[in-house]
Amino acid sequence: MTDLWLILALLLLPLACFIAWPLLRGNGKVASAPSDDVDASTQAALYREHLAELEASRASGAVDEAQYQSLKNELARKLLAEEGGSYRVSQARKGGRGLLFVLAFALPFTAVGLYFYWGAHQDLSLHRDLVASQSGETDMVAEARITQQLKARVQSHPEDISSRYVLAQRLLVSNDLQGAIAQYRYIVAHEPDAANIRAELAQALFFGNGSKMSPEVLHEVDQVLAIQPNNTTALGLAGIAAFDREDYAGARDFWQRAQAQMTPGSSAAQALAAGVARAEKAIADAGGQVAVNEAPQAGSPESAKGSEGGANRIALKVTLPDNIQSSPDTPVFVYARTADSPMPVAIVRLTAADLPADVVLDESRAMMPGRSLKTVDEVELVARLAINGNARPAPGDWQGEIKGLTRADWGKSIHISINEKI
Repeated sequence: MTDLWLILALLLLPLACFIAWPLLRGNGKVASAPSDDVDASTQAALYREHLAELEASRASGAVDEAQYQSLKNELARKLLAEEGGSYRVSQARKGGRGLLFVLAFALPFTAVGLYFYWGAHQDLSLHRDLVASQSGETDMVAEARITQQLKARVQSHPEDISSRYVLAQRLLVSNDLQGAIAQYRYIVAHEPDAANIRAELAQALFFGNGSKMSPEVLHEVDQVLAIQPNNTTALGLAGIAAFDREDYAGARDFWQRAQAQMTPGSSAAQALAAGVARAEKAIADAGGQVAVNEAPQAGSPESAKGSEGGANRIALKVTLPDNIQSSPDTPVFVYARTADSPMPVAIVRLTAADLPADVVLDESRAMMPGRSLKTVDEVELVARLAINGNARPAPGDWQGEIKGLTRADWGKSIHISINEKI
């Protein structure tokens, strides 16, 4: 906010100086007013003396009535010419000085007050917090505050689609899937042609359904592809749907089309290449044939990634000690994340009634395209009992974690006990 105050000061200072300049410039003239008052009283006394003499001359008959009126008017004109103008200017200066002082100080404060009443200083503060969040300069407390500010913003300004979209993305990343879905649905209802946002809605619905397809997800995917045939998110979901119904050739085609839109060698492109390889293997296992020009070359990155499919998974057992009391429907979040980011690369949602449970984190549990277990070599595992039902960690929750788990240890037996209170 410092630069905002500097800008306001730079804008208001010239105004204050402009108003105060007559005061600074006219101090000497205003100071001379007392002497002007003395001269004015002397001139008035002389006028009265000359008028008395003139009236005496008229009474004695020395001047007639016409001469008397002419000489009287001449005396009055002389008095006005010598002292009347300066007297009035002096008085005006005295009377306006206080008003100028009031304006010099009142206008800047009034402008600042009106800015805080009508201006967008709260929006500016929220924008700064969002920039800091995107650059990784915020902690969990600040992240929770930003999310709450965005919720308040969309409540007070429901027409602000941009803030609602940012909120939807944050809720999706924090695994508040139902909250994200609600925000995406609102946006799509008001912007039905926003294909990218509709694709993100389909993705949120997919995750909210336990990473399984549903008629609503398929409907949204069809809507997106009708508007944007090469939308990568929709193509990825369409490929998953085709693979689930054992249309492996269709799944391969969808994923290849999505892969063609990606930067070669990027993590997203590699993940799609692994999907293409899995689909082609399924085609071969089913007795079909794979086109030679579409098959990954031996030793290529795609082939290497495809052969590592079993390595991109972590199997673990999650338990809850008997002395920790909770309702059966209390959410339990089990996820893998990197040390430099709170965003999970794979996540599973359970309930306390499901524990103890054997959990598998793999590519199907990724939250965002291009960010999954395939793209990292070391993770932290967290299992958290969310007492308050929030996706973000909160005081009162219970959790267990394993830090610094390298890829070489992903295939080993892993156990997490939820026994530490936050």
